[in-house]
Amino acid sequence: MHTSSAYLHTVRKITRTGETTSLTGSVKRLERRQWIAADDSGRLLVTEDGEAVQPTGDYPPGRLPAGFISSTDPAAVTAELRRRNPKGSTAAAMRTFGKIWHAQVVPPALQRLLLLDLATWPDMSAATTSWGARPSESVTHVERERHLRHVLVFDPHTGALIGEETTALDGANVPIPTPAIISSTEWLLSGYSATTAEPPQQHTNT
Repeated sequence: MHTSSAYLHTVRKITRTGETTSLTGSVKRLERRQWIAADDSGRLLVTEDGEAVQPTGDYPPGRLPAGFISSTDPAAVTAELRRRNPKGSTAAAMRTFGKIWHAQVVPPALQRLLLLDLATWPDMSAATTSWGARPSESVTHVERERHLRHVLVFDPHTGALIGEETTALDGANVPIPTPAIISSTEWLLSGYSATTAEPPQQHTNT
């Protein structure tokens, strides 16, 4: 899996008594390449401005628990998605959807079940848009309590997830001026590889 991401990095300064003296934030950009095997072993390569940063490294079995969903039984997949979203919120359902795509290659049969489940959640709007220079379809949900807007972006031809984005709206509790994008991910490549030293063979959902 090869992704390009941005996230809000915060720095909190506190006194010896535990009082916060300042809270600042900035958006950092990373590229992440990951090779994870069925035994949760593998390799991560995370770079910032071209330099490797943590958690880059090789990991033995059990150290990269990706939580793969391998079943294509509708009831089993639905049960697993509910387990990962115990409070049953639309925002959490969208986050769960993105985390699955972060962790594993999603074959067509599983993709279909994930999309069908996502479509059952309320308070989402759909639009035809573009993600960078790529034509796309997107779904949006506004988490009103936290003043956050969540967007999932899909390839219009395959239905594959190609991007996700969270924007802090006015009133959000973040240490930067709002509205502002506080996290985003673009999926550049996903597929299967026999080693942890080579790019995967391109996986396409058709």
